[in-house]
Amino acid sequence: MELRYHYTPSPGYTQLVTPQTHPVERLDFGLLRLEAGQTYEIVNGANELGMVALSGRYSIHIDGEEFVGLGGRKTVFDDRATGVYAPRESQVAIRSESDDLEIAICRAPTDQRHPSRVVRPEEVVTHTVGGPGYLRYVHDILGPQIQAGALIVGETFTPHSNWSSFPPHKHDVEAPPNEVKQEELYLYKIRPETGFGIQYLYTPPNSPYGLLDQALAVRQNDLTLMPFGYHPVAAPPGYDVYYLWFLSGETRELRPHDDPAHAWIKLEVSAERDDARVYPR
Repeated sequence: MELRYHYTPSPGYTQLVTPQTHPVERLDFGLLRLEAGQTYEIVNGANELGMVALSGRYSIHIDGEEFVGLGGRKTVFDDRATGVYAPRESQVAIRSESDDLEIAICRAPTDQRHPSRVVRPEEVVTHTVGGPGYLRYVHDILGPQIQAGALIVGETFTPHSNWSSFPPHKHDVEAPPNEVKQEELYLYKIRPETGFGIQYLYTPPNSPYGLLDQALAVRQNDLTLMPFGYHPVAAPPGYDVYYLWFLSGETRELRPHDDPAHAWIKLEVSAERDDARVYPR
């Protein structure tokens, strides 16, 4: 099963993932690149829409309501994001105010209709997660702080020499309150751009989805799909690994289920314990 794809930056909108062309049921994703003064229009049907500016400045109209002065970061590593939510059955017009506008556009089906919403950088909810060797910084952009029917969107920044999405977790079974079924994708940026990260994708022994066991090198502008299974990420020495994450499921909750074989790491890993194990006295 092909679960890794590459995006070659191109002017205008590039469709990257749809349920009709990829092994997902609920994820529709693409990237929009515009120069200053250019406009892109969207007539939204049964999908709600989540947008995150990866770089550049812009304004946006949603059903006649205008939001101005959005975005502004040069790269994803420079500042917090700006997120925009547009409901199903809406009309959207994006106007670029810089030559470097790049926007991730996430669509998910829903029968609910919620108000349009802009989440500015100061409204992004941030978390420092993990410990020595698996430290990362998680930003909820279109998360619990907004109303939506299905989609959840955020960013994770993994410093070099750390693991992320770790201990490995999955969310492919509807079993609340312990786990909620959601598909997910990651879009990667690497600092410096010449580097890479590693994503490991695997299923437990008795998974209803069958055997999955893939280790993938991920580079600048790569995209991976997680329709099921565990999906940890590693950032090698010298390279910071960023990924935008986009989830969609019938239940809009973040309820990841850690792999029981590795869940102990959350409780027991410490710098002192690592030192004692790795370096004999």
